[in-house]
Amino acid sequence: MKITHIIALAVASLGLISCGNEFFEQYPSNNVTEGNFYQTEDDFNQGVYACYAKLKTQSGFHITELSYRTEECILESMAVSTQDRYDIDHFAENSSNGIISDIWNAWYNGIYRCNDVLDHAAGKDFPKLAQYKAEALFIRSWYYFNLWRCFGGVPVVKSVATPAEAKLVPRCTEEAMYEMLVEDLTYAINNLPAARSAEKARVTKIAAQALLGKVHLTFGEYYEAELVLTDAMADSNYGLMPTTGDAFNVANKMNKEILFALYYNKSNDNGHGYWYSSNTAVEADRRNPTPEFQAIFAANDNRLPLINTYRKITNAVYAMTKWDDTYDATYTTQVGNDFPHLRYADVVLMRAEALAQQEKIGDAVTYLNMTRTRAGLSEASASDFADKKAFLVELGAERGREFALEGQRWFDLVRLGLAVEHFRAQGHTIGEHNLLFPIPNSQIEIVNNKEILWQNPGF
Repeated sequence: MKITHIIALAVASLGLISCGNEFFEQYPSNNVTEGNFYQTEDDFNQGVYACYAKLKTQSGFHITELSYRTEECILESMAVSTQDRYDIDHFAENSSNGIISDIWNAWYNGIYRCNDVLDHAAGKDFPKLAQYKAEALFIRSWYYFNLWRCFGGVPVVKSVATPAEAKLVPRCTEEAMYEMLVEDLTYAINNLPAARSAEKARVTKIAAQALLGKVHLTFGEYYEAELVLTDAMADSNYGLMPTTGDAFNVANKMNKEILFALYYNKSNDNGHGYWYSSNTAVEADRRNPTPEFQAIFAANDNRLPLINTYRKITNAVYAMTKWDDTYDATYTTQVGNDFPHLRYADVVLMRAEALAQQEKIGDAVTYLNMTRTRAGLSEASASDFADKKAFLVELGAERGREFALEGQRWFDLVRLGLAVEHFRAQGHTIGEHNLLFPIPNSQIEIVNNKEILWQNPGF
């Protein structure tokens, strides 16, 4: 993709960052080429905008599809238009699934954009160069981390590659992926600002710390996770809001709990429709979130009304409390809820996880209780848990309650080693192979070499 097209996409998509009009100014497309771009500091800033912009492409995978992968939501019947989602929901996906193919393509295009910025940064020198590189490395890490969580080892390129070159890149090893993510996120931690600028959706140091903590947990490096998450919680710029609902207040977007989010601005036609809305006022007719998922909440948990109460918008639209907003006056089908990928509550509960995995249950309970008591629940104690497994089961449930419909639950249950047991207990047919998605068959056909790109077992 040429620079001209990337910048156009960035400007169109990123109500993401700035409220200033200058953000939406773009270069005349007939003047921008690969040869004359990336000359000034502002060129690099525009390139980084393009990296952020791609985050919204296929954002529905995090917003919607991952909730159907778990018991948060269910698709009870299948139509031609919903076959791919139905299969993901029922652990029946195959290598021709269009949703899975689309996220592969979208995430690799995002990696291309990041690599394009990083390649052109070589040999340059200007005040914000390190920050822009850090942002590109953070976003690239986010894409690669998600590819790893979805597919396992994937081809890794750290610079722009031609199609012919890309076909020769084999699937990476676990060690290579982990080392790259740690190196890149460590650079990001050391070079991102601690506090937000006026462009509030730009990532800061704590976002990189949180993502690195999740990387360490995913790869089983629990002590390293504890260290980086302890450092993250020492940052006084961020913290828990008084309630989980406060973190989603559209009158206080990008508050101190939000570390990394897709930012939407409904007033410039960069909003969205209502997420998880209902078309009925009859509670019994609403199947999502499912009764099975709602059952993990206690009746007095103040997070439950966020997902099981609705406000009437029109006769055909009822907005879920968690994702409620008012329509924009001009763009009358647009609302502006942001979608958080990382919140401070995640840092807190990941710290509990890192400690528990090291058999430090007494310490871990301290952090588990930070979100429990905020939700109006009584404190847990170490004596409530017979062993580490019992604590991790409760931690998985607590993360489900805290991050309901935020695209976290599937990856949480997989990381905690609970997914197969959990879903089999609910009557689902799920195998160990379903912990990963199939490599898109279209990619296997392009490479046409099973020594380089092979299918995941079971597909």
